Amino acid sequence: MVDRELERKIKRLKEFMQLWIKFHDMYKDALSRETISPKEENAFLETKSLIARKYQALKDFLGITSSYDDKTFDVISQVLSLKGVAAISDLSLHKIENDWHNSYILLNKLLGELEGKQEALRKVSRLGVIIRRLLANPVVSLILMIGLIIGIYFLINYVQKTYYPQEKKVENSIEFKQ
Repeated sequence: MVDRELERKIKRLKEFMQLWIKFHDMYKDALSRETISPKEENAFLETKSLIARKYQALKDFLGITSSYDDKTFDVISQVLSLKGVAAISDLSLHKIENDWHNSYILLNKLLGELEGKQEALRKVSRLGVIIRRLLANPVVSLILMIGLIIGIYFLINYVQKTYYPQEKKVENSIEFKQ
């Protein structure tokens, strides 16, 4: 069985994860470079802004509540700009990297859960689900019971007529022949 809503959730989560990786790549690339162009800075700030908006929308869409383990917003708030990356202390860089990895792991865990549900649904028959829903309806159950009773009645009549035909009645009269 296919759940379109679940597929949309998986797709949106994967899209966000690609954006999250892009953010990380941009940030890591800036660490190894001396100069950052205004175009690169604008692309980074746009990506960072997009992450903030999309992450909140994704959390709402997936029904995720914030937790202590979720460091996504911490990471994007600690890296203000690509030009400012050079001024961040080694200890802060290490924390940012750990927080990014923790967030990435959390996103992968969520993706795994959603894909697990998707795999379980693939094993479910759509016909079986429809039948279960129909049988759960009391009106449908009543109609089926009445149909079953009528079917049994006709079966009993058929068996009686086929295997136990009614014999012709013979009157109890005695004839005397002369």
